[in-house]
Amino acid sequence: MTTQNPIGQLKSKVTVYCTICNCSQKRNLKAYVYQNTLEKIQEAKDKLKLKASKKYTCRICKSITK
Repeated sequence: MTTQNPIGQLKSKVTVYCTICNCSQKRNLKAYVYQNTLEKIQEAKDKLKLKASKKYTCRICKSITK
């Protein structure tokens, strides 16, 4: 099995809010690009959008719910 090294990465900073207490948190997201084509770059952008749209729960609220 061969692994392909990334040729670059896309970075994004997103402010997310806790779903329970609504406190804010900054997240640094990155997605790797393996080929220099428009399709692969768009796939990396879509991965970033999916990561940014996920629901977020802060550590304090997670510990309380456990």
